[in-house]
Amino acid sequence: MALRHLANLKLIMIDFSGKISSFSPASISVRKTQSLKPTMNYSTKFDSNNSKFDFDDARKWFSNFNSDSLPDKIAKTTFSRASGPGGQKTNKTSSKATTSWPVESLLKYIPRVLHADLEKSRYFVASSQSILIKCDTHRSQASNKAETHERLFKELIEIYHKRIPGITTLQQKKKVEKLYPTYLTKVLFLI
Repeated sequence: MALRHLANLKLIMIDFSGKISSFSPASISVRKTQSLKPTMNYSTKFDSNNSKFDFDDARKWFSNFNSDSLPDKIAKTTFSRASGPGGQKTNKTSSKATTSWPVESLLKYIPRVLHADLEKSRYFVASSQSILIKCDTHRSQASNKAETHERLFKELIEIYHKRIPGITTLQQKKKVEKLYPTYLTKVLFLI
């Protein structure tokens, strides 16, 4: 419908090499589902709910993130008998650590853009809405408990790297401009 009103107008396309092309809107036939812009596929997922500011907040959070960023008080650790090699010691002591972090408590300490991915974690337990990590690799309770905290720390780092794209440098932007000059240099004018 809008093209009927533009029938008398001419579109001129000029690229930076100086080549000028003109055509009328009536000569363009584009289906409604067809896009006029080139699409680029990125290696990271992107939700329309996430903004550039969410990514910036996540980057700032990550620059200060360390293994002590999450308080121990939100975790609940229980100990049980470990299985496997170790002789009689495994039957007598409860050295296996099982640590649980309620997701609701964890969300206060991580950026909003990572919340959905936390529930997709391999350690997420839907029935209790918590992150549950078990460890029985060491012979002492303290070492196994520390290992569960370290595994959560590594999981959050992995989630961050999967979710948040890196910052594009000026060199990379120039390289992309050289690779796709026809898309980036053409300009459309209405006359």
